[in-house]
Amino acid sequence: MLSNLTAEQKNSLQTMQAVLGLAADMAHGMVTIYLPCEDKKFLYVFKQEQPRTQRGSVRPDMTGRRVRVVEEPLVTRALMKNMPLRGKREWELGVFNSMEVFPLRDARGKCYAAISFESSSPDDIIMAQSMELICNLHQGLVDNEHYKRMEPSDGIMVVDPNKLIIAANNRAKHMFDVMEIPQLIGCRTNDVAINWPLVGMVMDTGTAESKEFTMHDLLLSMRVLPVVPRPKGGCAIVILQDITELRKKDEELLIKSVVIKEIHHRVKNNLQTIASLLRLQERRAQCGETRMVLRDCISRVNSIAIVHEYLSQQDSGLIDVGKVAKGIYQAIMSSMLDPDFKLEAEFKADEVQLPSDKATSIALILNELLQNTIEHAFEERSQGKLQVRFAEKAEGYVLSIADDGVGLPEGFQITGHRSLGLKIIKTMAESDLQGSFTLTNRSEGGTLALVKIPKAGGK
Repeated sequence: MLSNLTAEQKNSLQTMQAVLGLAADMAHGMVTIYLPCEDKKFLYVFKQEQPRTQRGSVRPDMTGRRVRVVEEPLVTRALMKNMPLRGKREWELGVFNSMEVFPLRDARGKCYAAISFESSSPDDIIMAQSMELICNLHQGLVDNEHYKRMEPSDGIMVVDPNKLIIAANNRAKHMFDVMEIPQLIGCRTNDVAINWPLVGMVMDTGTAESKEFTMHDLLLSMRVLPVVPRPKGGCAIVILQDITELRKKDEELLIKSVVIKEIHHRVKNNLQTIASLLRLQERRAQCGETRMVLRDCISRVNSIAIVHEYLSQQDSGLIDVGKVAKGIYQAIMSSMLDPDFKLEAEFKADEVQLPSDKATSIALILNELLQNTIEHAFEERSQGKLQVRFAEKAEGYVLSIADDGVGLPEGFQITGHRSLGLKIIKTMAESDLQGSFTLTNRSEGGTLALVKIPKAGGK
């Protein structure tokens, strides 16, 4: 079908199909472009769009299919006579829709396709202006945001060159009823009651524009489209959307977001205060074991505080675990490492967004693993190597800490060990993250701690 068309005709069809959905929304009816087939018994449906603004049953999309000419007599006659025609189509058994068919002509006046509008409640003016918009839009405006499709709640009006409102759908009329302007048809957009200078400007320039404004306690979003995109081109189409409730919800969400951020910020401050109190207690403790227990508690509290610090900076409940892991790693290295110990450390973490509860569990696991490594891996040594990795794999996430230290004692088992830190790691890895935790000796010497977290459990 397309092979028989000229370049001009093809370009016109490509531009039309891009805005066909908007035309269907404006006309509150299904819009279809038909092409004649080489086989005279058939027509080809080049593009079909259903309206978003019309409720009711929806017919199957016929785009790309062939239909028999006997099934589309009105379209066939419009193509043959090269003139617009109007008639009826049985939509359902005993239910008829109005149908208007317009021929599509090239610059020489040759009819190469037809476009049909089908609606149960057609408005002749809006339908005609929708057709004009389709035919006059040029390629450069196809991706223009002003020509996006309408929403079911949008109101539409047609304004003539004298700024007189000559047509409007029921939604637009209802909006103006609420604003106590009952007779919308016949009003002028430059009247005191309406006063929309943007409409006149669009008509003068031939360029679509949009704005938000308040009118009679309603917050409205308005799009003004010139039917013919050139200066003084004729009528304009005004699309109105009541965004009062939408903006209220946006403001409520913004307030909630700010409150949640402030809560996380205060939680972080409170945790840091607790850590400071524990640190004071640690300094006063006489027993070495007590100081070690308090130091571990301080580290755990700080790990949770780091998570809340990142949450206080986020707009969502998701956290970049890579950044949290880096913060904990740096905190542990600076607070627990002996200044005389020479550690060759390597840290690498992928950017992974996870919910805050999962991120907190991973943060505590990393804290315990790093503490355990620094306290026990390099006993009676003056130097060592440490490698920390957090990586995203196809099946899940992997946290690994490898060292070249003294390794695990013979017969070591996690389940039988009395270490609180190891119990915390195992519980969080298996219960909170539905993953696994292993601690093994490396063949080249040292220990490898491995936490595997499935994506189903990590998200």
